[in-house]
Amino acid sequence: MNRLISILEEKLVPVAAWIEQNKYINGIRRAFIMLMPLLMIGSLFLMIQAFPLPAYQRGMASLLGENWKDIFDIPVNTTFSMLAVYISFLVAQQLAKQFDLDSIAVGLLSMASFLILTPLGKTAEFGNVITFEWLGSKGMFIAMLIGVATVIIFRFFIQKNILVKMPEGVPPEVIRSFEALIPGAVILTLALLLRVGMEHTSFGTIHDFVYKVLAVPLKSLGTSYIGSMFTVLAISVLWSVGINSGSMVNGIVRPFWLENQVENIAAMQAGQPLPHVITEQFFDMIWMGGAGATLSLLLAIIIFAKSKHIRAVGEIGAVPGLFNINEPVLFGLPIILNPIMLIPFNIIPLVMVTTQYIAMTIGIVSRPIGIAFPWPTPAVISGFLTVGDISGSIMQIVNLIIGAMIYLPFLRILDKAAKKEEETNSEE
Repeated sequence: MNRLISILEEKLVPVAAWIEQNKYINGIRRAFIMLMPLLMIGSLFLMIQAFPLPAYQRGMASLLGENWKDIFDIPVNTTFSMLAVYISFLVAQQLAKQFDLDSIAVGLLSMASFLILTPLGKTAEFGNVITFEWLGSKGMFIAMLIGVATVIIFRFFIQKNILVKMPEGVPPEVIRSFEALIPGAVILTLALLLRVGMEHTSFGTIHDFVYKVLAVPLKSLGTSYIGSMFTVLAISVLWSVGINSGSMVNGIVRPFWLENQVENIAAMQAGQPLPHVITEQFFDMIWMGGAGATLSLLLAIIIFAKSKHIRAVGEIGAVPGLFNINEPVLFGLPIILNPIMLIPFNIIPLVMVTTQYIAMTIGIVSRPIGIAFPWPTPAVISGFLTVGDISGSIMQIVNLIIGAMIYLPFLRILDKAAKKEEETNSEE
């Protein structure tokens, strides 16, 4: 096991460091972090609309009228149905900051390019109009690509100094705005040419091409059962050598989870069965106590541990653990680089994904309804919010007990050794 840990440190740490320092990955990850407050606000309105108590639903109908849900559809659709527009701006803006470019100008150019490439629908009253089809989660992948491409092209013009020159004495903000004229004109022209060119292909639009050729296969892989197993394993393995991997791994696959989340919301609003099991909230149900589902370990410590040191770690880590903060346990027990505890630490999330995936697939537990909530939300509450009923909470309790049972034999090895050391020290 020590040899395995050495190999992991040798091979994984450089890769993780490269990912952490990669400006393009960082830009995309930060864009989605910036988007999270908006999703939580949209989820709050969704929760008000869809709270699963018949008496509540009847009360709201009597208070606001039979069509009261239509009122809350407005902020829900404004957030979730416009995701690609926000992402087209945020990815370019956050990535531009990585290269010290004019982030607002680049973000606006990216958003304008995205809208130029977005196909139009037709209405009898207004003629050609932009529809919601590609403005939401379905268009997020192309929005990210447009954001990255906009930054690359804009940066090329800055590096080559192909810019409108302004005389001395002009305020810096005016100079920066005029610097965007030439690269901006080129970027929007290329977007228009690409749109016209794609209209002569079998796909019709760049959106349809990217979605069918790239997004759908990647989404199918990332949101499958196997993809979910690789996701939790990657997070656990990187944490095993002390790399805070949650935001790093999540930042790569979050776009695919988010599309599933939005499609589940749309299905719920339409009164249809929810199509997806895997969303980001599916994993929020797994990480009870943090990476490795260490709330299960804390439960085992509180009930079974006899060593003063381990019980002290359990007492210190209990309150943070309830809010999914587990550094006191990871480094106090320790778990990091501990050959004994790393076995259950990596196995338990895989077991929990399996039990939860099967339960949701066969219908014992409801599927995620799409509500986003802060990651420190305690277990049991997060399960209820994820699926909208008590089955999510029960699933978490079952997984919590399973995790504690798996942790227990390894904990006893550690506890026995610590207890013996404490007795020896006491005699001396």
